[in-house]
Amino acid sequence: MEEMTLCSPEHQEVFRRVWARVMGSEQEFSPDQSDRQESLEGDLPCGHLAELSLSTSPAVPPAAASEPECRDTRQLRRQVLEALEGWQCYRHLARRSQGGTAGILAAVASDQQRLARRLAAAYFLLTGVRYWPVSVLTAPAYSSRFAALRQRYQAEQAAHRAFLSAAQDSDHPDLSQLYRQLAAHCLNHCDQLRAVLERSSL
Repeated sequence: MEEMTLCSPEHQEVFRRVWARVMGSEQEFSPDQSDRQESLEGDLPCGHLAELSLSTSPAVPPAAASEPECRDTRQLRRQVLEALEGWQCYRHLARRSQGGTAGILAAVASDQQRLARRLAAAYFLLTGVRYWPVSVLTAPAYSSRFAALRQRYQAEQAAHRAFLSAAQDSDHPDLSQLYRQLAAHCLNHCDQLRAVLERSSL
């Protein structure tokens, strides 16, 4: 079972001190790097998270695992898993598509993985715990490719609304900023999915 920590004042201070390293670090997760790390077998490498943990992560209190999480950390765990599920679905769709459609879906998949990594980095900064639950992912089930595209479009719209709501509710200004950025990514994904459907023969 994974170790959990509370959002204690010292953890919040660590969050504020190292957040600048994570924000603006999207170049660390370029599509080329993401594609080399796409295996779903076991934990995907998170070198930047391990690097932060060596110098800035506070010791995890032994009793923390039995204590409840704060709202932000519970929410982040759910968001990381949802982002990874979306990433896996886009990868499956890209592999079953051709030409320009495959390229668009592969690009959305790479962006979705970067989104998941940014959420995982935020979770690590708050808790000192790496959370990358690829081992629980299963093959996506959908009746048809078009049905899957429609489901992902609706999921992106819901994620956009959820990120904006989380940005307003979060106690961490930097986390609120991240949520607003990710909400914009969701709208971009909606545009790309619409483009795929418009160029496809329904």
